[in-house]
Amino acid sequence: MMVTSFFPGRIRLREAVFKDAVIVEECIKILKTSDAVKNITNNCNTGSVLLEYDPEKVPMDKIEPLVPFLMELENLVRNYSVKKRDIVMEKLRELENIIKNW
Repeated sequence: MMVTSFFPGRIRLREAVFKDAVIVEECIKILKTSDAVKNITNNCNTGSVLLEYDPEKVPMDKIEPLVPFLMELENLVRNYSVKKRDIVMEKLRELENIIKNW
């Protein structure tokens, strides 16, 4: 996933997987379970997602353990095709459990 812009409270990601409306819908559903998330905007045509969040509610001690998980997820979505959807959805369920336990 390419981070095309970032500063505390806002991150824009771009990747082919974000052109899959089913995947994007699931990501949004999961991320909105966190009270840190303010707004999520996506453009399925460009494969872009903008996540706005409260940086005070997302401390680095919670983010740092996610790095290996996110790197694994990034490897899964590289060269994305619909054939990978089930595998990506399973990984997103893992993310959902992680966020629930924050």
